[in-house]
Amino acid sequence: MSRAQMEIFGLVIIVILVALGLLFAVAVLTKKPTQQVQQMTTSVQGANFLNTLMGTTARDCHGLTVRGLIQDCALADVNWNSASVCADGKSTCERANATISFLLEKTFGEVLKKDYRFFMSGSGAAERISLERGGCPNERESAVRPELVRPGFYINVTLYLCDKTNR
Repeated sequence: MSRAQMEIFGLVIIVILVALGLLFAVAVLTKKPTQQVQQMTTSVQGANFLNTLMGTTARDCHGLTVRGLIQDCALADVNWNSASVCADGKSTCERANATISFLLEKTFGEVLKKDYRFFMSGSGAAERISLERGGCPNERESAVRPELVRPGFYINVTLYLCDKTNR
C-alpha cells in the first residue's frame, strides 16, 4: 500500500510541474511587448520606409527614383530654379516633395496612424523639403539615412516617428 501511495504522489507532483510550466508558457506568450521592443519596431519601420522610398520611381519625371530626384534637387539653388524639370513641368524638388508627401501620408498617416516629421540636411535646396504630421514633442524614434549626391557631397535624410497614443 505504501508503494502505491508513493507512485500516486509522484504522479501528482509531475502533473503540478507540467501545469506550472504551461501556466508560465501562456504568461510569457501573451505578454504585451515592452516599450523598448515597440520603439525598436518603430525605428525599423522608419529605416525600412526610407530604404523603400529611395528606390521608388516618381511619376512623370523621366523614370527617376526619389533618390535621383533628391540628388538633382540637392545640387539646385535654394529657390529650386536651377533644378531639372520633369515631364509635367514641375522641378525635381517639387516632384520629390510631392512624392514623399504622398507616400508618408499613405503609409504613416492613413495606414499606421503615426505622426511623423521628415526633413533633410546638407543642402539648402533639399532642406526646403520638410514634411510633418502632428508632431513628436516627447518620445520619438528616428531613422537617418545619408545619401550620396556626388563624391564627397552627402545629405542626411531623417524621419522621426511617434505613435499618436503616446502623446
